[in-house]
Amino acid sequence: MPRWLKIGTGIISVLLVGVLAFGAYWAVRLQGNISKAALGAGSDKTEAAVNDSNDRMQILILGSDSRDGKNSQYGTSDDATGYGHSDVMMLMDISADNKRVSVVSFPRDLLVDTPKCTDQKTKKQFPAQQDVMINAAMTEAGIGCAVDTVNKLTGLEVDHFMMADFNAVKELSNTVGGVEVCISDAVYDPDSRLRLPKGTSKVQGEQALAFLRARHAFADGGDLGRIKAQQGFLSSLTRKMKSDGTLSNPVKMLEIADVVTRNLTIDEGLASIPTLLTVGNRLKNIDVGKVAFVAVPTVPAVSDPNRLQVAEPAASQLFAAMRKDIDLTDPTAPASPPRPRARRQVPAPRRRPARQPPHTTRRCSPSRWRTAPALRRGPRKS
Repeated sequence: MPRWLKIGTGIISVLLVGVLAFGAYWAVRLQGNISKAALGAGSDKTEAAVNDSNDRMQILILGSDSRDGKNSQYGTSDDATGYGHSDVMMLMDISADNKRVSVVSFPRDLLVDTPKCTDQKTKKQFPAQQDVMINAAMTEAGIGCAVDTVNKLTGLEVDHFMMADFNAVKELSNTVGGVEVCISDAVYDPDSRLRLPKGTSKVQGEQALAFLRARHAFADGGDLGRIKAQQGFLSSLTRKMKSDGTLSNPVKMLEIADVVTRNLTIDEGLASIPTLLTVGNRLKNIDVGKVAFVAVPTVPAVSDPNRLQVAEPAASQLFAAMRKDIDLTDPTAPASPPRPRARRQVPAPRRRPARQPPHTTRRCSPSRWRTAPALRRGPRKS
C-alpha cells in the first residue's frame, strides 16, 4: 500500500540544511509541520540516547497505509485499522564516521514475534504475539511497537524513526520534477493502476505512488519484487537530487523540506529542526557508492506459503554483521571499532558472532536500475 518510501531514507533530512539561512519564519514553520510519537512501546533499553552528531545511528523508515485526511481517496478507514500498518519498513544505518550507509528492507509479509507493547497514548497493554506480519506490529500500540519489534528481531536498538504516508510520495515526486525508473517489460497493474512502457520513464504524483504501491507488476508478483522496485526508486531519487544541484539550491531545499515535514511523523528525540539539520549534515556528503541496499533474507513460511519467514542462517549472519557494524558495501572489510557510548545498567543480551559476511543486493548501474519482468497478475491486493 503506501510506499512513499523514497525520501524516507534520510536523504530528506539533508534537504533541511540551509533552512536556518532563511531565518526564524522557516524554522518555526517547519517545526510546526512536524508530528511526533514515542520511540518505543515499553521495552527495556540497554543503551543511552545516541549522540546525533557523531555516534553510529539507526533510523527506522516507515510508510503508513493510513486513510485519514488527504489519504482518504485510497480507501476507507476500515482498510487501515488502529494505527494502520507500516507497509514500508527500512532500517537506515549511518556509520559513526559518516562515510557509509546501509538500508535494510523488511518485507511486509515477514512473520515475526512481537514483544509486549504499551500504547504510549492510552497506556493500554497488548500481549506479545507470535507469527505476526511485521507490517501489523504498529497496528495496536503504535509506531513504538514496530520499533521494539525490529529491535527484538535484529538485536539492535533503533535510535530514531521517520514515518511518511501516501501524500508524501505524490508531493515530493512533483516537487523534484519526477523520478526516472527503468523496467525490463511493459507493466500494467490494475490494483495500483500503474501503466508503464518498457524502458525508462519519468514518474511523479499519482504515477509515482502507483509505482511504489504496485505489488503484482514486478518479479513474481510478491513483496520482494516490490521491495526491489522501491529501493531502485529511492536510488534514482537520491541521484537526481544530487545531480540536479538540489542540495545546493536553498529555495528548492526549503520547498522540499516543507513538503517532507508536512507529511512526516518522527520520534520525539528527532523532532526538532536543529536535530534534523544535524542528521542532514551527516548525510549530504556520503558517496552514493557507499550506500548498501539489503533485503532481509527470507523463504516462504512453513505455516503459510503466502507469507515469509527469515531464512537461516543467512538472516542471523546479516543481523550479527549489523550489530558488529560491518561495512555492507564491502563485507570483507573489518568491523568498525565501536565508539564509546554510555549504557544503562541493564545486561545486554549475548550476541552470536556472524559465521560469514552477508551478501548485499546486486549494485545497480549509476545511470539507471532494472526490475525483473512482470510475470503475473496475482489476486492479492497491494
